[in-house]
Amino acid sequence: MDNFLQSFITGVTQGTTEFLPVSSSGHLFLLRNYFHFDFGTNYVVLLHFATLIAVLFFFWKDIWQILTGLFSKDFSAWKLFFALIIGTIPAAVAGLFIEEILEEFLTSNLTIGISLIFTGFLLFLSDKFKKSDLSITDIGLKTAFFIGLFQALAIVPGLSRSGLTLFGALFLRVKRGDAFKFSFLLSIPVILGSTIIKLDEISRISEGGWGFLFAGVSGFFALWLLKFLRKSKRLKYFAFYCWIIGILSIV
Repeated sequence: MDNFLQSFITGVTQGTTEFLPVSSSGHLFLLRNYFHFDFGTNYVVLLHFATLIAVLFFFWKDIWQILTGLFSKDFSAWKLFFALIIGTIPAAVAGLFIEEILEEFLTSNLTIGISLIFTGFLLFLSDKFKKSDLSITDIGLKTAFFIGLFQALAIVPGLSRSGLTLFGALFLRVKRGDAFKFSFLLSIPVILGSTIIKLDEISRISEGGWGFLFAGVSGFFALWLLKFLRKSKRLKYFAFYCWIIGILSIV
């Protein structure tokens, strides 16, 4: 397939699915498996970095508030900062152990299909939780670590990072809008760290620029769309989608 067309399809797929709770990496590897695209995990990391830039642009006010709060000795800013650090630890540790087996054992259609079905189950349950009362500034270290455990599971393609962290936050009674915000802020250190670790490898990817561009632009618009969905109980619709794609992947 033409490299430009492959870059367009994979970039837009990454951008539109990264922030929706349907597993962007699962979709990318399904595309590779079915259409014989030529890319590996390093290219997936590159596309994730593109959508990270979209997160930085979209949440720049929140990020700036945290950074300025650290220098002004704002307790709530420091609390949120350490919550994000603690929430990142499980995924960082899991990444070290799963890195070697990810490409070989966890990118098959069967594994991704089962993972998508499980993701759908959690999303469906998320809409059943009663009204929450915790804001993002109320998230303590234990709560952040628990949410981080769900993020660590999402290293497996098909297990949605945003979907699982949303489930963990809502399960712990974090308000729906704040759960979305914390989920996206929690993605920053994880994706940034994996990009730095693989910086040498991804810098050698030929013709990765177009995929990077398409992923970043489409990711920003996906975030804009998600803004209107974050306070409503509509995750069950994404659950139905995950079940359909998961079953098709297995069959």
